[in-house]
Amino acid sequence: MSLELYKATSPSNSAFRVVCGKMVVNGNQNVHHEAIFGRLKSGEVTLEISNATIPLKLNDIFFIAPNNKYRLSGDADSVINVVSLNFTNPAAVTQDFIPQSIIRALINGHCTNCAIIHSEHEAFSTMYNCMRIVNKAETEKGEFFQLQVYAKMYELFYELFANNYVKIIDAETKSKKYRALMRVTNYIDEHYTEGISLENVAEATGISRYYVSHLFKELMGTTFVGYVNELRLNRAAMLLVTTDKPIIEIASLSGFNNLSNFNRAFKMHFGRTPSSYRKA
Repeated sequence: MSLELYKATSPSNSAFRVVCGKMVVNGNQNVHHEAIFGRLKSGEVTLEISNATIPLKLNDIFFIAPNNKYRLSGDADSVINVVSLNFTNPAAVTQDFIPQSIIRALINGHCTNCAIIHSEHEAFSTMYNCMRIVNKAETEKGEFFQLQVYAKMYELFYELFANNYVKIIDAETKSKKYRALMRVTNYIDEHYTEGISLENVAEATGISRYYVSHLFKELMGTTFVGYVNELRLNRAAMLLVTTDKPIIEIASLSGFNNLSNFNRAFKMHFGRTPSSYRKA
């Protein structure tokens, strides 16, 4: 995906490094140096980032930290308004927008890489208003418009961190968490076709149930059940198109012990029944 910039911004050598534009939804994997605030204005879009798949609701605001691979897929006619802050010159950005500790965390990946702000969240109205004013200021470029941009970008980042949508993780702590997560996912990858439970994983890895759940939520943006089900459903989809095995057998081989539950989960995930998926 690329950014379609429909408004010019301040000169590139300026400390004002805010860009307003729209995003193209084409299913390609992308990575940007910018910190991105987007809002789904219309259409149906799914955000994929860090092995998490997040269906966006209308008017959802999402934040993507710099240098993270992500994908937006769905309706090609969807409209996503975006405000981005370029990090190719972090010294200038730090001076004008964000304290040093936060800028380092964003650039080096020592913070939550993605956040979703739904319309019912308390911070939504403030963040939506900030994005609207920044876009208007950059569009009209009236007298002192830079001050408006500064003020509202500060406010956007304040709401993002103050409401814990994005959290800073020091490098050592993050490394320990990822090592723990790897132990968990390695075990799950070997046993997901069995009757695996959160208790099984906790006992096998020596990590508490609470902490396993916490790792999935913080580092992968999903749940233990969501991760296991996605593995099972992807295996089932592969077996459907590469074998002639009966669907009930495929469900069992993929870790589902109930055919009705399998059919319902498969249709919810892929948008079609197992039999129609096989025929496609």
